[in-house]
Amino acid sequence: MRGIRETKVEKIHTHTFSGNIWSTGYFGDAQHPKCWIETRVNETCQWHEVDLIDFSTREIPFPAEANKPKSWLTGIQNMAVFLCLHTGKNPGIEAIEGYDLATGRNVYRVELTNWIALEGIYLRTQKGDINLQTGIYETQKSIKWQGVSFESPQHFEESQPGLEAFQKLFEQKFGETIAKGLDYWEGSDKLIFSYYLYAQGWKNRLRICTFDFQTLHEETLAEGEKIGFQTFQIVNGHLVYIRDKHELVIYADI
Repeated sequence: MRGIRETKVEKIHTHTFSGNIWSTGYFGDAQHPKCWIETRVNETCQWHEVDLIDFSTREIPFPAEANKPKSWLTGIQNMAVFLCLHTGKNPGIEAIEGYDLATGRNVYRVELTNWIALEGIYLRTQKGDINLQTGIYETQKSIKWQGVSFESPQHFEESQPGLEAFQKLFEQKFGETIAKGLDYWEGSDKLIFSYYLYAQGWKNRLRICTFDFQTLHEETLAEGEKIGFQTFQIVNGHLVYIRDKHELVIYADI
């Protein structure tokens, strides 16, 4: 039954980066998850690794080839796989690239304009299956590998009918008027919300509640220009989010 065990939240790690956190991804495996972070200071990029077991942090040598429009696709062991994007008004996919995050070395580039499905260490395409550890087309093999367990919240845009129900709820329970949109996640005994308020400027708020909407934790993640691009995620049972574009925050046992 929900809510029987004691419900609480415990912050276990924070780390502040000098640059703005621009993008994140997860790699390693289920037993040893790691977080990849790209920061930027003006036009200078830097990659970082955060070990999600001992919370050590190190810089990854930033490869010059990676300084281009790209989007994180997946992480497999120490390999990071990105979708490389065209520049311009219609930025479609032009290739996938794999980087060894132990060294920052570019391992492969495969020209590609679309794909069908991500299946473990393989990317299924119309031309065949690409082994994302090597960048080589091959017949899929049965490989025992379990990736990092992570969940992203549901997102509700301003125009979606579902947002209205949350807006009414927050006005009644917390006296807050949600604008723009909301991210929502439901766990075994907690609800997590990230949402936007407007009061003499935009604010991005985080609220963690029990199922009867008793607040366990709340805070302002950022205001105005400090509002970033990342929402929270649940990684191996931990809550991971970014505050003020610079700080990585982790709560345990969500």
